[in-house]
Amino acid sequence: MRFSLQDVKKSVQRHRGELSVSLHFLRPGEMHTEIEHLVAYYESLLGQPQRLFSLDDARACIGDYRLAHCLIATLSNWYRWRQREWTEAAQGLASWPDLSSPTQLRLALYQYVNVYYQGFLDTQTRAQALQAFAATYNISISELEYLLVVDSEDEAILVRDAPQVPRVQEIATCYNQWAFESALFNASSVYFVIDCNTFAKSQALALTVGTGVGAAIKRLCYLAKLFGVYYDFT
Repeated sequence: MRFSLQDVKKSVQRHRGELSVSLHFLRPGEMHTEIEHLVAYYESLLGQPQRLFSLDDARACIGDYRLAHCLIATLSNWYRWRQREWTEAAQGLASWPDLSSPTQLRLALYQYVNVYYQGFLDTQTRAQALQAFAATYNISISELEYLLVVDSEDEAILVRDAPQVPRVQEIATCYNQWAFESALFNASSVYFVIDCNTFAKSQALALTVGTGVGAAIKRLCYLAKLFGVYYDFT
């Protein structure tokens, strides 16, 4: 499940004593400009560390808090935060055969402090100790401090797995699918009401699902069997 039902934008109503929950699905053209702004924000951060990503700025592109939360999650279908490889981060700084990861660098610093500073650095000696340690690898303090935390979440860089920028309708369709999945995941029982007239009125819809309403029913039965779900017809 990609969304928590609690996070999905919805409305709760009570009619004749029965409580009903209606999820908000994106209609064609809805939030088009807002989603474009969100994608543009992501594109502007490609190759940048996660510490530069502002959740508030991303939400501001959409405006609605719940909808923004889910759309940001939806973009994980195209974008992700990738940790930088050690060889990539340390490239051009120095050649260290004894170091192959930030963990080993932190261990080397720990051992250095233990040997020369009795295992403790106070405010007065910290800068001097880091400068001396960095000099042994021919790098600056700023480079050292970066390499020590390069494997942290804050330093993960944003990448796009897809070759092209996702289209707004692709994002809206994915959001609707994941929102629907969250409803199914939390439901104790599900009723599908299929309007045969819909297939008769829309030839394009009939072509999409196959030969019409029969193909849609067969598809639902197939998915029910695939996931081990009991079903019945009425």
